[in-house]
Amino acid sequence: MQIVILSVCLCTQGIQEPAMFRGGVWLPRLGGTITDGGGAIDFETNIDLRDQETVPLIEFKIEPIEDVVMGFSFFDFSTSGNGTYRGNDTYGGMVMTAGDLWSASTDMQSVGFEAAWEVWQPYNASDSATLTFAPVVGLRWFGVKTNLENVTNTQAVEHQNSWIALQGGLEMNFHWSMKGVTDLVDSIGINGQFMAGTLMGDDGGSMWGVQAGLTVSFTESVSGFFGYRLQEMNGEDGAYTFDAGLQGLFIGGEIRF
Repeated sequence: MQIVILSVCLCTQGIQEPAMFRGGVWLPRLGGTITDGGGAIDFETNIDLRDQETVPLIEFKIEPIEDVVMGFSFFDFSTSGNGTYRGNDTYGGMVMTAGDLWSASTDMQSVGFEAAWEVWQPYNASDSATLTFAPVVGLRWFGVKTNLENVTNTQAVEHQNSWIALQGGLEMNFHWSMKGVTDLVDSIGINGQFMAGTLMGDDGGSMWGVQAGLTVSFTESVSGFFGYRLQEMNGEDGAYTFDAGLQGLFIGGEIRF
């Protein structure tokens, strides 16, 4: 027991800032195309899978050593629909003709890990206002499942794939203390991030993502968050290509401990 306690103490001894847990709802729409041996089938013009979904999104960050921030994030997206096909295409040996009845679904799960080094602080006025820029590297796993059925002739094609992205990018954080300005808000934060990388698994591919957000802290421990998330990917597996992504607003809260 003493060894366990000592290990925990050593792991947390270098923590410079409180750990941050952010949770909320992401409101993304699916956009892009899928291809399997024929022309690209668009999620908006050929079939309609553009409904806005409500997706739980979880993010966690901790600073184990000074100026190095490690983060974890997770989301689980699912959408489905049906209608009348627009266009004439071939998909995985299945013929889709204008007027055919279709049914389709897309599921996307993702888990990501990243590390940022806050190496550049062009503006630092003690605790009142701080602007930092940080290079970021990380890994992100994508699990994608697509199903397209021609209800008219009872044919269906399903793909289930897994890719791992090796990604890098740049992150910006601005923190402004509101102490002495108002009693309603403790601080305000603005953050942005751009990441891009290559996909490994099956026949590979590429990905990129954008994050932006505004944090309003009511106390040192509790905050509200309003932001935007975009995640695009182009994953390949033989003749099959998933060239699509998710984008939408993110509303949630933060707890620091």
